[in-house]
Amino acid sequence: MSNNTVLYCEKLPTEGMETLISELCPPELDLRFLYPVKNGVKGDFEDADYILASIHRIGREEIDRAKNLKLIHVPATGYNHVDINYAREKGLPVCNSAGENASTTAEFTIALMLACMRRLSMIDRRCKQGEWHSWTWRHDQYELRDKTIGIVGGGAIGRMVIQRLQGWDCKEFLYFDPYPMPEELEKKLGCRRVDLETLLRESDVVSLHCPLTEQTRGMIGAEQFKLMKKNAIIVNEARGAVIDDKALVDALDQGEIWGAAIDTWEKEPLDPNDPLVKMEKVITTSHLGAATRETVVRCFTVGYDNILRQRAGEALVNRIV
Repeated sequence: MSNNTVLYCEKLPTEGMETLISELCPPELDLRFLYPVKNGVKGDFEDADYILASIHRIGREEIDRAKNLKLIHVPATGYNHVDINYAREKGLPVCNSAGENASTTAEFTIALMLACMRRLSMIDRRCKQGEWHSWTWRHDQYELRDKTIGIVGGGAIGRMVIQRLQGWDCKEFLYFDPYPMPEELEKKLGCRRVDLETLLRESDVVSLHCPLTEQTRGMIGAEQFKLMKKNAIIVNEARGAVIDDKALVDALDQGEIWGAAIDTWEKEPLDPNDPLVKMEKVITTSHLGAATRETVVRCFTVGYDNILRQRAGEALVNRIV
């Protein structure tokens, strides 16, 4: 057996992505694609010695079909699409590229904050339609200066958001996480760990960067929105299911919060008839916080390196199970 077939499991919308992923693949590996591409070889789970899956569901059925499977690598951070328990039961290693997309996502998070607070999407659209709003919204758009920023999830992305906002004259940085940062890091970043209720009450910007677990699913709902300031915004760069969408619609309708910027959705692709799409104070993007060329290179380099490590019997990087 060749022991070198790598199956990539995502639909690629552009030939450029296919080319980049192929160019990064070491020559000793046989890269195949679950979905048809222009230049690459079609593959399936039965072919796979190794799987690369960014968001494609890898459950019991997919694992059982891949009889020769030796490693699942997620070339991203979140791995809730992989059946971790079944992989563990099968003795199958699962790894990710944790941290490699953190800086990219942190940058995009700040862009979402600014786009929401300054109404950039709405103003861009209206300007292109011939409207001019130099003064129209000055009474009702905001800046980050003197604002309290609340980070839910003090991991790599949350930390980098705080790090990149140093020098913006924010009033304070709060974070909520079951696991505290090292004291030295808190001092360096100038942040303070608080409970979730305190964070929601005191923050002008609430930014979500926690993993999706049974504990975090629906953690921001009607009760939580009522705690927030009326001029606060919420940014979701975690997972869509962390927020109760209906509660968010109600909170915006009733003026309990001022705005929202959402990049991740419980159901993707986003339904164009979703009520949030029709709200002017909601920025909607298509789960692309980590979508840059540099991130692809970093994440897939770690993935291919892990495959080579597995083939050589070496220790894996970022092993989850």
